[in-house]
Amino acid sequence: MLNRRTFVGIAAALAPAVSLSARAQEIDRWYEIWISGSRSGWSHETVTTEGDRVTTANEMRLTIGRADQNIEIATDTWFVETTGGKPIEMRVRQQFGPVPVATAYEFRESDVLVRSEQGEVEKQTTMPLPEGEWLTPRAAADYLRQRLTSGATEITIRTLDPSNGLALVTTTRRDIAPADVEGPAGRVKGYTAKTRTKVGPNDIPSDECFDREGTLLRNESSLGGMKMTMIASTRDRAMLKADPAELMISTFVKPDRRIASPRSRTAAVFRISIAEGELPQIPGSAFQRAEMIDDRTALVRVNTRVREPAVDVDRAAHLAATTYLDNDDELIRQLAAQAVGGVPADDPPAQAEALRRFVHRHIKTKDLGVAFATASETARSCEGDCSEHGVLLAAMLRAAGIPSRVVAGVVYVDEFAGEKGVFGYHMWTQALLGSGQEEAWVDLDPTLGADTAFDATHIAFATSRLDEGEAMGSLSAIAPLLGTLEIKVEEIE
Repeated sequence: MLNRRTFVGIAAALAPAVSLSARAQEIDRWYEIWISGSRSGWSHETVTTEGDRVTTANEMRLTIGRADQNIEIATDTWFVETTGGKPIEMRVRQQFGPVPVATAYEFRESDVLVRSEQGEVEKQTTMPLPEGEWLTPRAAADYLRQRLTSGATEITIRTLDPSNGLALVTTTRRDIAPADVEGPAGRVKGYTAKTRTKVGPNDIPSDECFDREGTLLRNESSLGGMKMTMIASTRDRAMLKADPAELMISTFVKPDRRIASPRSRTAAVFRISIAEGELPQIPGSAFQRAEMIDDRTALVRVNTRVREPAVDVDRAAHLAATTYLDNDDELIRQLAAQAVGGVPADDPPAQAEALRRFVHRHIKTKDLGVAFATASETARSCEGDCSEHGVLLAAMLRAAGIPSRVVAGVVYVDEFAGEKGVFGYHMWTQALLGSGQEEAWVDLDPTLGADTAFDATHIAFATSRLDEGEAMGSLSAIAPLLGTLEIKVEEIE
């Protein structure tokens, strides 16, 4: 249950704040990171100018509590630009699983060359340049400082942060006012602002303090029910041992009534709501339809006995090998062939179910000790939670020639981690099955046993192909729901 959706949201909330650096030949800044009132990690930013090149580098280390286990997360980023603000390259190294994933983006005249690497496996592709006008980190810092000096009370900046890939980050600061603000060495003259940061589907509000040069001193933001704070600090204070908040059990959702025998339920209607903000766009699938009541409320109908057809599916994209869905890995291909052995090649639904059952058996150690491993890592370790099950199944489906994607949402459980009758955040898989007008995204949950492929107590909030450079961001729509989601069971069959 709850894992990388939390990490994605946290990274989206924190990363933009540290990417705006004041202009200098050498900058070295440290930040403490607090989540829900608990010390959870640190961030370290440096800016170096060598000749006509400026490099903005950031290290971020987070510790997240999941039930009785802690998960360590590491993200390192670099952005290289000219002193004139022309992007040259950016890189990100993230470790959510046993082996880090490194991605490099080379900006060219008409596109971006993307290279990813995990262990000895390398992949390469091209992506379009970000659309519209945007500023590199150094140019964005210069623009912020200039606008502050001119007395602006509202400033909007579009830039890139490597941890979010090529998704533009739009930061709008309003109600900017002079104030005495607290810095690492005491109070200084600076500014306060009401800030909104748009990263992919997330629009994150925060309160900021920064000095007269535009250096961030404090950022307090809320993502769902979680409060996140970054505080400018010294190296010694920033690197004090983390005492992280528990972020799995605390995000469980207690519905208005219990659901008996949840694995046997074939149809249900749920009223979904959040206390503030806006619900993300709720995806449809073979079994799920959503109807928005207002910005904060929706009716979600799940019926495993009917199939809603898929629309405008890019089959090639849902069959491609990516860093996380590395279906070109030799072991993945061998396991897929083994799983469908004896199943008729002209019966994809039967093949998909055979793959689902195989993944359930193959992952023998079912625990919360892994944040987010790739399919090939999981194929070898045979360890993980729902995300490892979902990713491995998606990759094996593609290896068998069946388009697939992963799903982030919630599922009802009778009991989990000592809690009873709750919805917990979850990941599973969808396979594109059928043909022509009958083609549909069919849900498959490999964490379930042989008796049940799926049930109507699953509610999907985001889907993803886990494309290169977009794997984490594509699932981040679920992050604002954490700690604020409410579920009412309207009907259950």
